[in-house]
Amino acid sequence: MEFVIATNFDDHLLEQVKNTPVTTFFGGFPVSLTGGGRPPYILPDVSEEKFRSHLEKIHAMGRKFLVTLNSNDLGLKEYSPSFLAEFMKEAQRLIDLGVDGFIMAIPILIEALHREYPDVHISASTFARISTVGQAEYFRDMGAEVIILEEANKNFRLIKGLVAAGMNVEILANQTCIKDCPFRAQHLQNSSLGSQPGNAKFWFEAPIMECGVELSQDPGKLINSIAVRPEDLELYESVGVHRFKLSGRNRPTDWLVRTTQAYANRHWDGNLLDILSYVQFKGPMSAVSRIAQENALPVVNRFKEALDPLAGVYIDNKAYPAGFLRRVANTDCENMSCKACGYCPGVAEKVVKVNGKPLADYQPVKDLPPVATLLPYLGASGDSAHRREENLLKTEAPCTP
Repeated sequence: MEFVIATNFDDHLLEQVKNTPVTTFFGGFPVSLTGGGRPPYILPDVSEEKFRSHLEKIHAMGRKFLVTLNSNDLGLKEYSPSFLAEFMKEAQRLIDLGVDGFIMAIPILIEALHREYPDVHISASTFARISTVGQAEYFRDMGAEVIILEEANKNFRLIKGLVAAGMNVEILANQTCIKDCPFRAQHLQNSSLGSQPGNAKFWFEAPIMECGVELSQDPGKLINSIAVRPEDLELYESVGVHRFKLSGRNRPTDWLVRTTQAYANRHWDGNLLDILSYVQFKGPMSAVSRIAQENALPVVNRFKEALDPLAGVYIDNKAYPAGFLRRVANTDCENMSCKACGYCPGVAEKVVKVNGKPLADYQPVKDLPPVATLLPYLGASGDSAHRREENLLKTEAPCTP
């Protein structure tokens, strides 16, 4: 078993996880030529000097570092006559800074990078949204050594097919993105474009707000989310997967250490959300609270009312039924309605509580206005927005998408 974990560029993190199966760290600059798959406001600001020194310490431990150039949308900049040359220059700069490889999603850039640097590692990002063996084969043939699965990380028919085809599969384990997320495509594009220089900026992603509102209507959806429990890693190993990714580039060091150790121990007692991303609460609540402070917008209080109970969600990890993921793995989830199956909703009734009460007693706030009403308040423009972005870059992010 090997872990690929996020770094927040705190050198103390390295020391505290050195006795775990971490073989690789990943991260990047908040803004880059291609973008790094996360908007700048959620990432720690890091200088080139700090970047280089952190990587030197990673290498001194005998570990590797992969840089995130994993945007899936370049805003048509790739058609500029100078773009490819600029990209290659950027890649060389990063290699000179000490990176061991790249996490990428755009095929044309993967192919170009691999041709220029055939010995440099490339992982196909979750932003590539690989969902079939055929797709994975294309990425492998272009130069990707590793296929990272997120949305399809519980599709064991796919996973077995990838392994049978000789793929090195990596499973993203600790995200809470909802199953079959309808906001996913816009989210990836927002993150991609928002982390590139010169584009229009925002200080919070609308798709994350959508996700928070969606979960507020049924917190039980956390159970059929893409999250993988530490206890269930062995099922992946039994089908030939031994590489697991743990996200949290903006999280504090103690959180990253706790999460890494829980997965290394294959066991966690207590609230499962304490080691998962849980993007649906902290970020959206922080955003609507800020809007309420800065604008006379009565409707925002409705969103605050809806999101507030998510602070009290508790998932009792010890209460899961034995063989939970094996049961899910043997279900045709891709072609079946969760309501028709009923297994995960049934588990949710057993393991989820909201403010100490059973999920069955939960009453969501209904008849909410569309999240689109908040869009004008989430965008950034003018000098005040520029200052806000600068401040956000220097503070801990409101969420980890």
